[in-house]
Amino acid sequence: MNGDEALPLQQASLREARGFFHKLQLELDDYLDDDYRRALDAVLEALEQFFDIVETIDLQAEDGQHIAPAEATEIGNHGIQLLLQLTDLMEKLDLPHKRQELEQVALVFARWTMQHDGELEHLEPLVNAFAHFANQIQDRQSLRQLAELMGQVVDAASNELKQDLGGQELYRPWRLLHINRGIIATRSQDTELMRRVFDEMLLYLPQDAASFFREGMEEMDALDYPPHVREVIEEYHSRQHSSPRLH
Repeated sequence: MNGDEALPLQQASLREARGFFHKLQLELDDYLDDDYRRALDAVLEALEQFFDIVETIDLQAEDGQHIAPAEATEIGNHGIQLLLQLTDLMEKLDLPHKRQELEQVALVFARWTMQHDGELEHLEPLVNAFAHFANQIQDRQSLRQLAELMGQVVDAASNELKQDLGGQELYRPWRLLHINRGIIATRSQDTELMRRVFDEMLLYLPQDAASFFREGMEEMDALDYPPHVREVIEEYHSRQHSSPRLH
């Protein structure tokens, strides 16, 4: 689960994620006082129970016994909530590299949830992991795959998140997921992918889309994008009759 190696195209398995937590307690031992150690032990014990549950569910699914989507939603998001408790602990211990590793594990939990048709309710660690990966990769195929994975998260997001059409918080995860996906799609220079991503941005973030396309037009010259990419940005920019400023 090394932060420089584990790209979403090579996601770790649940077994590897479980092994990560077995090592984590030893790796953090020198940083912990008694209170932090008790807090860590409680979350790790809960995660052990989580892994037991999901492994049992996966074995049953191999025999054709599938859980309901609502149950997958509850279980998967419980796992991510436990990770959020750990990321909060990493913040307090000033261990940002460990927080990045935990956010990669969140992608493993999200993938499990999606495989069982559950919905995702906690996007912050996923969005952070995507941003970390995007900063590492340059080749267009990897960028396309990353944008596609982000699209799966968009599809699996809860209805409550999808109805967030006009929130005012610029850094809310739902907004960042779409904005960052739009940037990654543009970097891929895949016009078909760009159109799909931009259409979803217009659907889910109509108040932000105009500003995104306007800023994209401003960057076309600075970043020297090829004509076919510029044409798509110009097309979507021209569709917007108004360009509300971000606040």
